[in-house]
Amino acid sequence: MKLSYRGAQYDVQPPQVQSDGVETIGTYRGAPAIWRHVHRQKGHYHQVEMTYRGVKYNQSV
Repeated sequence: MKLSYRGAQYDVQPPQVQSDGVETIGTYRGAPAIWRHVHRQKGHYHQVEMTYRGVKYNQSV
């Protein structure tokens, strides 16, 4: 998926999510709602060196 932020273009692969089939059915503010329990796969993140106001730091993305 191609994204851009303040003119900088970058490509990202969102992590795959899996549902365990468990659903919670209830109401939220009077409206019917369904919540599904999902699990993200681990290991898709890597460290990226970023700069904020001239200070460099590492961030997991």
